[in-house]
Amino acid sequence: MAQTEPLNEVGDAVVGSFRCASCDLLVQSPKENDGVLVLPPCPLCGGETWRRSD
Repeated sequence: MAQTEPLNEVGDAVVGSFRCASCDLLVQSPKENDGVLVLPPCPLCGGETWRRSD
C-alpha cells in the first residue's frame, strides 16, 4: 500500500514549497526573516489544503 503525504491546511505555519491540493498552484515560504509562511486559502481556486512540493 502506497503511503500518502499528509496534507497541510489553511493557517498552518510552514517552511518550504507547497502546492494546492486542488489546482496545483505553487507557494513558497519567504527566504528573509524567519522564513515561515502561514498557508492562506489558495488565491487561484480557494482550496484549503496544501501538499509539500520538494
